Amino acid sequence: MSVRPWLAIAVACGALAAAACEGSNVFGTQVTSGTGATGTGQVQGSVLAGGSGLGAVPVVLVGQDSTQTDASGVFTFDSLAAATYTVSVRVPIGYTLAAGQTSTRSVTVGTGGTAGATFILQRTTTVP
Repeated sequence: MSVRPWLAIAVACGALAAAACEGSNVFGTQVTSGTGATGTGQVQGSVLAGGSGLGAVPVVLVGQDSTQTDASGVFTFDSLAAATYTVSVRVPIGYTLAAGQTSTRSVTVGTGGTAGATFILQRTTTVP
């Protein structure tokens, strides 16, 4: 067996190890020392009605992404760069925002952190 392929593999492994030791790597993923965090954070929150989580409610990370709450009323936006974001809830038919509530929240995500936003709704009554 020729020595040349083994030499190329050894050089590639050395380059990868050197890059990892410097806090970066050749695969483009940001690596930070200490905690192992990737330099991103998340927004996690909930939509409540009558003290319980409300599922299937559309939630928008304005200008970025959208999702809907799970069966427990929880929503999550992952892998966000550290910045300030606007989160908006789309109030479903049969509900309204509770007194003092707004449909948007401004949240600040820090590196490796979680920003929260809770929206409280109340059932509306309809007159036949």
